[in-house]
Amino acid sequence: MNNVKKVKKPVLVGPVRYNLEAFGVAILAAVLLKWFCIEAYQIPTSSMQPTLMGSTEAGVYDRILVNKLIQTFREPQRWDITVFKYPLQKNQNYVKRIVGMPGDRLTIAGGNVYQVEGEGAAAEFTTLRKPDDLQQAMWKNVFPLRRDARSETKSLGQVFGASPSRVAKETPTGFTLEPGGKSAKLYFRDEADGGLIDAVWDGYPSNVAASIREKTQGSYPLEICPDVRLSADVTATQAPRAFALEVAVLRPGQPKLVYAMVFEGDNSRVEVRDGNKKVLGRSDAFNISIQPNQTTRLAFAHVDDRLIAWQDDVELARWDCDQWHCREGCVVEGAQPTSGQRVTPQFVCTSKGKIALDNVRVDRDQHYARDKAPEIIEVPDGHYYMLGDNVRQSIDSRGWTAITIAVDADDNVVPMDSPDAVRTIRGNKRAMPLGNPPDRDETPIGLPSEDAIVMIDEYGEILRLSAKVGPRWGEKVSFVKPDAADDDPDSVFEAKDTYNAKGISFVARRDVEGRALVVFYPIRPLSWIFGNAWPGRAGVVR
Repeated sequence: MNNVKKVKKPVLVGPVRYNLEAFGVAILAAVLLKWFCIEAYQIPTSSMQPTLMGSTEAGVYDRILVNKLIQTFREPQRWDITVFKYPLQKNQNYVKRIVGMPGDRLTIAGGNVYQVEGEGAAAEFTTLRKPDDLQQAMWKNVFPLRRDARSETKSLGQVFGASPSRVAKETPTGFTLEPGGKSAKLYFRDEADGGLIDAVWDGYPSNVAASIREKTQGSYPLEICPDVRLSADVTATQAPRAFALEVAVLRPGQPKLVYAMVFEGDNSRVEVRDGNKKVLGRSDAFNISIQPNQTTRLAFAHVDDRLIAWQDDVELARWDCDQWHCREGCVVEGAQPTSGQRVTPQFVCTSKGKIALDNVRVDRDQHYARDKAPEIIEVPDGHYYMLGDNVRQSIDSRGWTAITIAVDADDNVVPMDSPDAVRTIRGNKRAMPLGNPPDRDETPIGLPSEDAIVMIDEYGEILRLSAKVGPRWGEKVSFVKPDAADDDPDSVFEAKDTYNAKGISFVARRDVEGRALVVFYPIRPLSWIFGNAWPGRAGVVR
């Protein structure tokens, strides 16, 4: 009798189960990818503009991808744009640029960041220079941007001046100079917007700049910007006897300095002069070719205490001029710079023929301001110092401030030295002015009608505490003792402020989430459909 062996039928996976498994694996992969590899963020504020946009004026909000895996293979580096947990509200991510590394002693002066060794008069300063590709990305256009943002049609006499004025004419593409064998000068002035200052709308497309300019006029302190790049297409009917691109810097109480790229054939050079035209220092000679009736593009920059010269995008010279720095005298005391405080990019020539200057550009460097930062910033080991690219509208390591309050057993706010205090609470100090609508980024929020405040502590927990709001709320975080008499001079007490301290102004290594990689939106044509004011934003972040 033949034995018949039964063969089990394979278990068939139904379509529902199959799809559920695939869906589950996809979710798991997405979660792992988000936590350990790459994550998308939207930029909500203006602190990193124009590198990363979060502009209410222009309605431009970048979406970026952040590389989280890179932190596994290398330490964060200076100038990285980094996403991190905000030290005073760790459930919230911030994005800034790393400027200070563990163990640094830094100072911010004249728009630059310096490493400091030693103390007092014996201190030595080393300029922290940006890599070339980053420097190229951080130039902010000043001209023709400001003219276009103001919808002006003329440049000569408004944005530029000439000396003597009769030798200069404006053309559809730029300017011409006819010195008649003598010396002539075409110089940037822009008195309408204070000259070469750190205006927050520099570096944007003209339509975005116009909107930002309208809403931020006169709302922040100013500094003059000595770090400038000047460039133009130069065409001469005959080779000039002398030709120079210069950046003249005048500051109160400081000697005048003129940084220059000087054309003299085979003996061209970059140099620094004083107000009496005495040469203080110069580079080795190099050759610039200006042939009659041939157009060449010349460019010159004073940036990060260095002079750089280019012809037709080829670098001719790079010469350090640290000895003739601009660390002092750049802060503007009033609403506008005075006549004794200005930066003047200019073209200077001596020629018998006509010189055309077309496609003229004036660009300024990223200009860092000290603001609330101490003169010497000492970065603790294992921590980083963060600055926003939009320095004047960035709340960053320079100004992060913690408040510490004490409460009793019933969560009533009491003075720090009160015997009833049972615990202290620390959080971010960005007090919400009374009457303003609530904003999660602003804390604490005073509720006078309810004798209470709402506060977010450093771990992100939302707390409602009993307290009588004190005077000048917003400028101060102050309270009134509940049982104090009206004429009691000790009835008002303030929360303790702390800044420029470990755990407040500095970001711990463990709180660094990743490095910004690319902007993936706005991108054409989707940005056009949604009416985005800056449609071509997609690209690698630098």
